[in-house]
Amino acid sequence: MDDLLYCDPGTFKEVSGIGSSASNHRKTRGPMSESILIEHEAGVATVTINRPERMNGLTDEIMTTLPGHLRELASQPEVRCVMVTGAGERSFSAGADLGSGGPTDAVRGEGFAQAEAESEAGSDKLKRYHETVWLLHSMPKPTLAAINGSAAGAGLGMAMACDLRIAHEGAVFATAFARIGLSGDFGGSYFMTQLLGSAKARELYLLGDRLDAEEALRIGLVQRVAPGDSFREQARALAQRLADGPPLAYRYMKRNLNAALVSDPRTVLDMEAEAMDYTSNSEDFRAAVDAFMNKKKPTFSGR
Repeated sequence: MDDLLYCDPGTFKEVSGIGSSASNHRKTRGPMSESILIEHEAGVATVTINRPERMNGLTDEIMTTLPGHLRELASQPEVRCVMVTGAGERSFSAGADLGSGGPTDAVRGEGFAQAEAESEAGSDKLKRYHETVWLLHSMPKPTLAAINGSAAGAGLGMAMACDLRIAHEGAVFATAFARIGLSGDFGGSYFMTQLLGSAKARELYLLGDRLDAEEALRIGLVQRVAPGDSFREQARALAQRLADGPPLAYRYMKRNLNAALVSDPRTVLDMEAEAMDYTSNSEDFRAAVDAFMNKKKPTFSGR
């Protein structure tokens, strides 16, 4: 992963595209296909999976193009938070759209009887699809899943890859793989284990039980649950709160938190010390101190 998307532990230089003012409140739409909608407003980029008639099922087209969209959003200075959601009121994403060129088709192949070489090619294709969850997890700005309905299989994996999750009160969650004889993809086994612990992740994967929104909140799968009539409003407000925050500090917070998943305490302590030294010399820190002294709300530039 290049410097833009993952900061090397010893690198503390400002990278073009990480910070910049989010004061532009115009709502614009970016490049998109019919299946992926991207909207920009006040520092928030909203990515919508737009196949409500198919429960926002994931197709080859979606998973081939989505990583490129996310890379672009990660590099745009005006984007301070990326929110992912589904179109309509029924589903965030029900996962792979079986039989419609979805991620699972890349592996199983026609009639479940591809030659070994073709099977390997399918595995390589799925690895490329996995760039979506890697980018949601690692991009140097906050990511938010606005879970407007059911989240299952690969759709649940995408939601878990985000930094924060807010769910509609009617949302339901399921790993879903055991019911169709598949082992699982889109980082679900990794992210669920990190979020819930090994025992709960094993239970939900092996038994495939469905969770409602309140249970998901209770066990820590989501951080917020919102009533149906205010869900979109609350999700947008949470995204705006992140977009108005300190982008430079967020970048290194994510770097430290991600490192804590795979590193030893000494390594993370050293990374924290280096990042604190760097951010304490930033314009954002000086602006925040000045705002605190003058009892004002700080405006962060990302520098």
